[in-house]
Amino acid sequence: MASSSKLKLSVFTVATPDMTPEQLCEAAAAAGIDGIEWRCKETSPHLLSEPPSFWGNNLCTLSPSADDEEISRFNQAASKHNRQAISVTPYLTCGDVEGTEQIMRLASKLGASMIRAGVPGYDRSRNYNDLYTQALTYLQEVEQLARTYNVKAIIETHHLTIAPSASLAHRLVSSFNHDHIGVLYDPGNMVYEGYENYRMGLELLGPYLAHVHVKNAGWQPPAQQAQSVQSANDPLQSIEWSCGWRPIANGQVPWKQVLRDLKAVGYDGWLGLEDFSQTFDTPTMLQTYVNQIQTWMEEI
Repeated sequence: MASSSKLKLSVFTVATPDMTPEQLCEAAAAAGIDGIEWRCKETSPHLLSEPPSFWGNNLCTLSPSADDEEISRFNQAASKHNRQAISVTPYLTCGDVEGTEQIMRLASKLGASMIRAGVPGYDRSRNYNDLYTQALTYLQEVEQLARTYNVKAIIETHHLTIAPSASLAHRLVSSFNHDHIGVLYDPGNMVYEGYENYRMGLELLGPYLAHVHVKNAGWQPPAQQAQSVQSANDPLQSIEWSCGWRPIANGQVPWKQVLRDLKAVGYDGWLGLEDFSQTFDTPTMLQTYVNQIQTWMEEI
């Protein structure tokens, strides 16, 4: 990350649901985004008649059970526009070793170097310590698979899981070989839960820092309460704040500072776009992302 020309920019196709793989690779090439992270999930038949959406009828999604024809389609879409498949990103359940191997196999066929592994959710119904032990047992098997397939397994800092922060993600991975198990650092998710000083978290992760997702979010009170003078003036009045996705430039994550911190720790991996703010149409979102990152890197 010595200069903007050296940046490695990618896009996670969960954020481009209205584009086919072919359209996405063409648009990514036009914008100057080199890496593709393929969303990987079965699409239920009842979703196919719905309008495109991030987590519903996403047209840029690879099936975990993809046959040779489907794999060839995704490979050809990337190769036609000289884009690189860097990750197959599924929604694995912690403990699903068979499913994890299936994704590893798929990643190998696509030439991708990473997959996202499962992490237990946390909803107060089970003790964290039990979930942590379960995750370690799973990751021990995942590490063996990663070694076998030469595909790194990464866990994401994500709210409502046992790894919402850099430090809790590090606790999960620190006993494993960083060549095989790493962390996907997502500051946007950490607005919801898990915020820690960015540079400190990156320093802690060290060689386990495998990938970064770029999106943003922000907290706000309900509109009716924000407009209520009585609520604002009453220190005993409860206000239920909520978090939602924001444009990358003006959410609570100070991305220019995060880029400084990434540069300070010598990160030279990918920066993956995952914008859920719906501020721009998809081609504009891709181009705006490239322009923003390049501008910020020139300024720092």
